[in-house]
Amino acid sequence: MASFKLHLLRLAREGQVEVPGVPGLRAYTLREWVERPGPVFYLLLEGELVVDLPEGRYLHLRRGEAARVTEPHRLLPVERAVLLELG
Repeated sequence: MASFKLHLLRLAREGQVEVPGVPGLRAYTLREWVERPGPVFYLLLEGELVVDLPEGRYLHLRRGEAARVTEPHRLLPVERAVLLELG
């Protein structure tokens, strides 16, 4: 098996990154809002992100914070957000 060093943050700033052998794991830059079904795990690599949940609830993530969201939601980046997503 080949070994490689992955500069995840740098690559995710340039485009979507998928890791071979780890289905459902991707990293990408989010510049505008997007609707998502749950469940999904997010780790915010850079920026700020608001996760808009049903019934007027929300999560506010800053760099290095993570959340597991189990219900349908909307992702709203504050300027730009670089996310690692599993789900």
